[in-house]
Amino acid sequence: MPASAKLVARAMVGSPIARPFGGCLFVAGMLALLGFAFLGHLALWILEPVTRVGIFLTGVLIGTVASLPLLALLRWLDRRERESLWLAIGAVVWGAVISTGLSAIFNALGFGFISVSLEIVGGVDPELIGQLLAATLVAPPVEEAFKGLAILVLFWFLRAEFDNVRDGIIYGALVGIGFNIAEYALYVMQGYAESGVAPFAEQFAGRFVFLGFNGHMLWSAICGTGVGFARQSAGGGCTTLGAPVAGYLAATFGHALNNSVGVFLLAVILVVMGYDVEGGLMSISPFALWTAAAIMNVLVQGVFYVALLVLLALTSRWEREVIRTYLADEVGVSVTPEEYSAIVNDRMFGALGSRGTPWRLALAQNELAFRKWHVAREGGNPATDPLVAAWRQDIATLREEWLRSRQVRQA
Repeated sequence: MPASAKLVARAMVGSPIARPFGGCLFVAGMLALLGFAFLGHLALWILEPVTRVGIFLTGVLIGTVASLPLLALLRWLDRRERESLWLAIGAVVWGAVISTGLSAIFNALGFGFISVSLEIVGGVDPELIGQLLAATLVAPPVEEAFKGLAILVLFWFLRAEFDNVRDGIIYGALVGIGFNIAEYALYVMQGYAESGVAPFAEQFAGRFVFLGFNGHMLWSAICGTGVGFARQSAGGGCTTLGAPVAGYLAATFGHALNNSVGVFLLAVILVVMGYDVEGGLMSISPFALWTAAAIMNVLVQGVFYVALLVLLALTSRWEREVIRTYLADEVGVSVTPEEYSAIVNDRMFGALGSRGTPWRLALAQNELAFRKWHVAREGGNPATDPLVAAWRQDIATLREEWLRSRQVRQA
C-alpha cells in the first residue's frame, strides 16, 4: 500500500466513516454541502463573462503562490506529528470552495434582510449602511461558522489524526488560507467588473499583509484552538462543548473587530498619510495600502497574534511531553537509548533530525507515541492495539532500510 494511502487508512481507524451508516452520512453530508456551495459560486463567478473568470483564476494563482511560504511554515510547525498531505490539501480546498460558496449565500441573505429593514425605517442609504452592517454583523459569524465546520468534520470523522490544540491551529489555518485565496480572487474580479481594471496589487496589499499570516488564517486558527482543546482535554462534558464555542466566538469577535474598528482605523491611517480614501483603492499606492494595513493588523489583531504564539509554545511543550512519556517504555523496542536521550533533550524549535536518524523514522516514532496516548486516554490497552503494532512494524522496517543503506554507502 502506498505511504499516502496507508496514512489515510490509519487516520480513519475508529472513525464513523469506517462504519456503513457513518460512511453514508459523511458522503451525503459532503454532497449536500458541495451542492449548496456550487449554488453560491454560481452566483459569484460561474455566470460571469469569460474574461472575468480569467481574472478570477489569475487571482487564485497569485494567492496560491503568495501563500506557499505560510503553508511551508505550517508544515514545519506540524513536524512532530505530521498530518497527511491529502488532509492538508483537503482543508485548503474546503476553505476555498465550500466555505466561500456557503458564505456567499448566507451573506447575501443577511445583506438583503438588513437592506430591506433599512428601507422600511428610511432616512439612510440602505445599500451603503447595509454593506457596513453586513460586514460587521453578518459576514463574521457566517464565514467563521463555515470555516469552523471543516475543523469539526475533521474532529469528528478523523479523530485518529486530530490530537491537540496544535492540530486545531494547523487545520484551522489551512482552511483560512484557502478562504483567503478564493476571497482575494473574487474581490479582484469584482473590482475588474466595476472599473475595467483588475486591482491585483491593491487587494494583495490588504489581504496578504504578512503573506497571508493575517485575516482569515488568523481567525480560523483561533477557532481551531477551541476544537483542539476539546480534543486534548480529558475534562469532557462542558469542556468538550464549551471550548469549540469559545474558539468560534473569539474568531468571530476578531473578524468583526477587523471589519469595523479595523476598517475605520485603516481609513484614518491613510488620511494621515495624505491619501483621499473617497477615491477608492485604485487611487492609493499599493505600498501605502500595505503599510496602513500592516499597522492596522498589529494594532487591532495584536492580541490574537500574541494568543496564537503563546498557544503554539504551550502545545510544543505538550507534544514533547507526550512523546517523552509514551516512548519511555519503547527503549530497546522501537527507540534506541541514544534516540531517547535526544527525545528527552528536545527543545521547542528542535528538529527531528537531531535524533541522528532519518526524519521518516523519527516521525514514525512520534506517531507511535501519539497513538499510545490516544488509546490510553480512551481507556484502552496500547499493548493490544493493532495500530500501535503497525507503527512498531513500520519503525522496524524503516530502521532496517536505513541501516542497510548506510552500510551500502560505507562499503
